[in-house]
Amino acid sequence: MSGSRVRQEPEVLRDELIYRGRRVTLVKRLVRFGDRVLEREVVRFGEAAAALPILPDGRVVLVRQFRAPIKGWILEIPAGVVEPGEEPEETVRRELVEEVGYEAGFVEEMLRIHTTPGYSDEVLHIFLAKDLRYVGARPEAYEILEPVVMGVEEALEEVLKAPVADSKTVLALLTYLSRRRLRGARG
Repeated sequence: MSGSRVRQEPEVLRDELIYRGRRVTLVKRLVRFGDRVLEREVVRFGEAAAALPILPDGRVVLVRQFRAPIKGWILEIPAGVVEPGEEPEETVRRELVEEVGYEAGFVEEMLRIHTTPGYSDEVLHIFLAKDLRYVGARPEAYEILEPVVMGVEEALEEVLKAPVADSKTVLALLTYLSRRRLRGARG
């Protein structure tokens, strides 16, 4: 092994506003790395929260939702943007009622991920929701969706057979199934 090398760290110089919308902001981020200054377009999104709702009988509640960016329907777990002053757990509880009509007696964060770190700062908190009580769905006026109930393995099959799968839903289902198998292996 040759002599020790000090790793050089990039330095964020500044962000220059390109566009500010209702949900996202686009900036040009200038980063110094050595003697170079690099420009990167960054979508500032902030945080979102999603939940895998598990009914008492073990089935899951998903949402079949029309998504304008992909010009079609997709099967996904309920999710939404963390509003200012709101904690991710509050967001997920709100979204569960709005999108599928259930209040959760128990929520637990399974993981948090960067959804697309190549161009966005979004952090997504993925929760498990249990002890569900039906109270009636209250979707936002701009949402086109319908709740869908099915077994966990069936849900994973349905999501994966789509031309392009929803990543948060795949990850939530696989994480849940993995945790369930680990608990079973431990007895």
